[in-house]
Amino acid sequence: MASPDLNKLFRSALSFAERMLAKEGEFIPFGVSMDDAGEITLVSGDVGSEHPASKNVIKVLQSSFHDSARKGKIKAAGVCMDVRIIPPGEERKTDAICVRLAHISGEAVEVFVPYTEQSRHKYAYGNTFASHGGEFVLSRCDSHLTN
Repeated sequence: MASPDLNKLFRSALSFAERMLAKEGEFIPFGVSMDDAGEITLVSGDVGSEHPASKNVIKVLQSSFHDSARKGKIKAAGVCMDVRIIPPGEERKTDAICVRLAHISGEAVEVFVPYTEQSRHKYAYGNTFASHGGEFVLSRCDSHLTN
């Protein structure tokens, strides 16, 4: 990832996801955002349900971040989720932490950290890899600059 902002967001999201796995053995999707001062905030996606569908939480988070960026409130954001993927060079699917990141500069990336449970709430993490993002993008509306 070229953007230092996205690197910071990734590290924050990964740290929280790893803590949740160690504590609960799972996590529901959550978000991270960064304002213009570089302040990072963890964000939950409230969809009005105690056990929401992950896709609904992801949709709410991405929509909220898109609106916040357009209003000039944030410059970068990410959505962290638990996924199943086939890592490069592998043949089988494995669990992975995925952090979908976007910056108002147009940069977007998805970063994956495969993991396996070694024993109850103890995990081994594999090699991190990334792919170009595009499903989640941020942009600003210039009107916030004149207000």
